[in-house]
Amino acid sequence: MPVNQQPTPTAANPADADQTADNLQATIAFRPHPADLARFAPLQAEEERLIADALQSARAENTRINYASQWRKWAAWATERGATPLPADPEQLARFLARQAAEGRKIATLRQIVAAVNARHRLAGAEPPGSHPGIKEAMAGFARRLAREQDQAAPLDAHALTAIRATATRPRLLPDGETWESPAKAEKRGRIDIALAAVMRDALLRRAEAVALTWEDLQAWPDGSGRLTVRRSKTDQTGEGAVLYLSAATMADLQKIRPRRPEPEQRIFPMTVRTVNLRIKAMCQAAGLTGRYSGHSPRVGMAQDLAADRAELPELMDAGRWKSPKMPATYTRRQQAGRGAVAKYYRS
Repeated sequence: MPVNQQPTPTAANPADADQTADNLQATIAFRPHPADLARFAPLQAEEERLIADALQSARAENTRINYASQWRKWAAWATERGATPLPADPEQLARFLARQAAEGRKIATLRQIVAAVNARHRLAGAEPPGSHPGIKEAMAGFARRLAREQDQAAPLDAHALTAIRATATRPRLLPDGETWESPAKAEKRGRIDIALAAVMRDALLRRAEAVALTWEDLQAWPDGSGRLTVRRSKTDQTGEGAVLYLSAATMADLQKIRPRRPEPEQRIFPMTVRTVNLRIKAMCQAAGLTGRYSGHSPRVGMAQDLAADRAELPELMDAGRWKSPKMPATYTRRQQAGRGAVAKYYRS
């Protein structure tokens, strides 16, 4: 197969993954030199610790967790087949990617795998395998055949928040399917749910940002609104921070859950990122909302509300602290279409 020929489509059946990887072999010509193998295998415990420390300080918590998970999967897969995880043989990495694609992983996951493997190689002073032309070609082929509209979270927009406020404090059936919450517990849980949804919407928070908030980060203003300081985020690893606006209604929601004398570093929402997902899903379901709601929904919903209110893309990027216009443009493409040339023509 010529080097410039596109990779064969990924297999739909996991059993065909090895055949798919075979078809990618012709684009991968590199093999690690034996001297490199001696140099990098195995990494000493101290080197592993230094790598872990560097990753800890350089990347957001969720990114570190995801990178570590993807690295472990790749390292285990390579080791089982007698290959070296570091330095990685691009052909073997292509086989691993083909297997992951055949098992239903999306293109975003494949890119994360390559990024995780590249990061580990850079920290060890090795050439990142993702820069190899064969891997680049393979990834381009995967992207063409796997790319489809990403499963976007349903928007938790202003109408959804109104429904949540009206229903969140109602007692719910517990997981055992027989017992109902007491009114007091439902009230306490519901107030936290309402505050969580409202704060995440107003500040367009990511889940990790929401769970890291402390009462010290919140400041009330005379007009009833508030200012929220997000000290570190996925796109702000140097800790410069961002000060965000909270509406008077959201501040009132927070006041209902605020302890009498909170410690400065006491978290507003003492829960995990996973719990945020589960609570958002549950509160939307209890409100009678249908769709794929998740911890991303408040961020998506506010972005769409702002776009519907004629906010321009740079304003959206600033509000959501996006470094690239890609995601806010994706979230709001339907609202933007309503402001396009054809829409203007029919309104004229």
